[in-house]
Amino acid sequence: MLELYGKGVSNGIAIGRLSFYSNSSNNVPKYSVTDTSAELKRYKNASKSAKLHLQMLYDEACKRVSKNESVIFQTHIMILEDSKFVETVESLILNKHLNAEFAVYDTALKIAEIFKSMDDDYLQQRYSDIMDAANTILDILHPKDYNISPDSRPVIIAASELLPSETISLNQNNLLGFITTRGSRNSHTAILARTLGLPLITQVKSSLSRFDGMEAIIDGQSGRVVINPDHNTLAHYKAKQRHYEKQLRVLKSQLGLPAITKDGQRITLSARLDNIDGLESARNSDAEGIGIFRTDYLFAKRKNPPGEEEQFSAYKTVLKTFYDKSVVIALANLSSEKAVDYLNIPKENNPAMGYRGIRVLLENKEFFMTQLRALYRASVFGNLSILLPMVNNTEEIDYVKRTIEEVKLELRARGQEYRNDIKIGVLIDTPAAAIVSDEICRVVDFVTIGTNSLTMFTLAMDRENQKLEYFYEPYHKAVLRLIRLVCKNAHNNGKRIAVCGELASDTHVTQTFLSLGVDELIIVPSKLLDVKAIVRNTDTTDNNNLLIKL
Repeated sequence: MLELYGKGVSNGIAIGRLSFYSNSSNNVPKYSVTDTSAELKRYKNASKSAKLHLQMLYDEACKRVSKNESVIFQTHIMILEDSKFVETVESLILNKHLNAEFAVYDTALKIAEIFKSMDDDYLQQRYSDIMDAANTILDILHPKDYNISPDSRPVIIAASELLPSETISLNQNNLLGFITTRGSRNSHTAILARTLGLPLITQVKSSLSRFDGMEAIIDGQSGRVVINPDHNTLAHYKAKQRHYEKQLRVLKSQLGLPAITKDGQRITLSARLDNIDGLESARNSDAEGIGIFRTDYLFAKRKNPPGEEEQFSAYKTVLKTFYDKSVVIALANLSSEKAVDYLNIPKENNPAMGYRGIRVLLENKEFFMTQLRALYRASVFGNLSILLPMVNNTEEIDYVKRTIEEVKLELRARGQEYRNDIKIGVLIDTPAAAIVSDEICRVVDFVTIGTNSLTMFTLAMDRENQKLEYFYEPYHKAVLRLIRLVCKNAHNNGKRIAVCGELASDTHVTQTFLSLGVDELIIVPSKLLDVKAIVRNTDTTDNNNLLIKL
């Protein structure tokens, strides 16, 4: 028995035979051609067939997952039609006398490497999109013979990397799950795997081809891979798999049902998203809206800030996806930790308590106004609310409101539309903000409690510091009493109160939040149905249900 570990990016347990899949881009032939006109025609015919195949994949994906997840295949068609891509391939064939498949592969690789070298994580993921689009042509020019399961038995696919077209093309009836040596949680393949309900483990540090045909177990939650499991390990995981599948059936039965307690208390369960890639998983998880969409990913790890148009496009996508529901977008919460050198944020010994959040925005007015302009322009595509991070007093809120009025004047002068009913809320993530929340609640439309930061500042502990693991108390009464105080002040002022952060997704405190009268819990999509199940099985009139006494 051999154990391997990787990064679990799609939950579930799979037990079965491994089948190694060799990607299209491996061993692409390179040779000189004499009849360049014939080779060019060969490329054009393959490109035309590839685009027809991608359209078919799009139609198939729409049936099996969703339109939003399927749009990646239309993006691949656009890549193949890109003038720079086409011109470069044709030039290599006509001027360098290269064969079509190598011309396609070399062109795609060079363009993809540009994205891979970028500082932005989201843009780095486009590397796979470009290579996947190219592989669609390569499969036609240089077809490979691969049968994932010659005897039709379900298998676990092992590969160096799986691309979206490969994931959706494989026969789902024969699939148990996936393991790869490369990939990330935010890749389109990971999103597809989660949508299909199949476990996926990435970044396994081993050559997987040598395990082809062997029996294996993969645990998509822990990232554990067991090759040739012994009897006891197999029995343990079969029992765990049965328990997981039973839980999944119970959770899926919650889809479409309202989040109402047994005694009739209603609570809103919305999604927490850190980037645009999680939109569809939020939609599929029955989220009643986006409780917080963090915009930091747009600004971090890049040489220059995103322009107004780039931001507008991102916010528009979020709002259009949830056009019929509430969407709360948080302003950039930047600090020296997030590599935003263009803002000249100084290096600090303790950036968590330094120059960050609203403090950065207030001192970089044009940068701040650019984000506000993009948000207000995008507001016409949905139901937008804006959340201010790291606020400690009402003076900061007043400044933001004055800046918003300036932005509205600019947009009117440009003749650009915006909604005039955008709600402004505050993220309560410091003890100071919690203590003066009576004053804050009078001047905002809603408040959201950020439990991660509030816990850290209240306990004076960094939760990522392993030395403090024993001392860190996520359910500390001081934190919960501050949350109770904010709830009281919000309701006294007729304002809605939401809770986000790790505690919001923690089913151990769901009933406590219900007892405090929290109006909304902002949850990671993968935990939303778990929390809903707790809500629907709770009777708030029964004090024995309260797990934590304040």
